Amino acid sequence: MLRITVPTLSSQEVFVLEGKLTGLWAQELLRVARAANQGPGTIFNLQEVFYVDSSGEEALRFLSRRGARFLTDSAYGVDLCKRLKLHRICQQVEDGNAHRAGRIPISTKTNPSGADVLGQQRSGLRE
Repeated sequence: MLRITVPTLSSQEVFVLEGKLTGLWAQELLRVARAANQGPGTIFNLQEVFYVDSSGEEALRFLSRRGARFLTDSAYGVDLCKRLKLHRICQQVEDGNAHRAGRIPISTKTNPSGADVLGQQRSGLRE
């Protein structure tokens, strides 16, 4: 099962994905992204995705070719972005309470291979 949270008009364009991205769910993700007019700069949060099959991988590649970026700091998500050569962005924490307060800014200091440009592990990131 896959949960897709679609961005509201008043928020930044971040689609939140949770669960397994497989088979028909991959097709549903593409349908939802098209219906929401997903374009360059749209962010897909993969932090809570724990399994992606070949159909899901193809959907993520398709979204990437359309300019999507992928937010994840989980080990699985980082590996997925590296393998598929997706443009990964990471969460940057300003202070120890930023995550609990819901104030996590998005950093775009990454390269398309998924590696952090600074090459450093950021402290306080959720793994």
